[in-house]
Amino acid sequence: MRTAQQQDCIEVYTRPELYASTFWLHGLGATGTDMDSFITHMHQSRELGLHHLAPNAGLRRVTVRGGMPMRAWFDIKGDPAEAGEDVEGIRENAARIHTLLDDECARGIPSTCILLGGFSQGASLALFSALRYSQPLAGAVMFAGELLLEDTLQAERHPANATLPILLLHGSNDENTPIELARHARDRLTELGHPVELVEYELGHEVSLEQITRMDEWAFSLLQQAIKQSA
Repeated sequence: MRTAQQQDCIEVYTRPELYASTFWLHGLGATGTDMDSFITHMHQSRELGLHHLAPNAGLRRVTVRGGMPMRAWFDIKGDPAEAGEDVEGIRENAARIHTLLDDECARGIPSTCILLGGFSQGASLALFSALRYSQPLAGAVMFAGELLLEDTLQAERHPANATLPILLLHGSNDENTPIELARHARDRLTELGHPVELVEYELGHEVSLEQITRMDEWAFSLLQQAIKQSA
């Protein structure tokens, strides 16, 4: 039986028997269906027996879009250094992602066989949620994302995910989320002890098949090992 949290969530099953799961969080103004290209092009990993989930963010007014209501994980007020971050929105939706993770574990998927990822705003929330989750996860991947509430990271990072593997995929020509933010995230996370890989591409604020293929290889390696260890 699907929970209320899962009802606004796209789900894809790659095999009758499921051994691992991935969560994909969409970007600002998009929906879970926009993550279809991530899911359908994970050709190598699908052989493992995956449950893919792509939840929809709720509707909220977004300041930088003139207060227009759209699907967003949190408000964007402008430059965080000047306008601040939407702490309430970030924490509210991180709690929702944690509930979805709890649901997935309850259905029999070990937390160590669950991967979180996303694009842009969704990527940022995915990493934020993964680092603060109370059970060990397989890894986290950010496509064009950045660190959220960095000042609280060291204090709030849960010991269960203190060595969480992280993959950052970012366009060097990204004007929306400049590459410097990804480099800073890599340096800060490495400093905290995470195995982090940053791969830069000659792209803007977008996702390419080459990036997804790279992510698929990384995810397959992590999840294959996790499934064997959980057996």
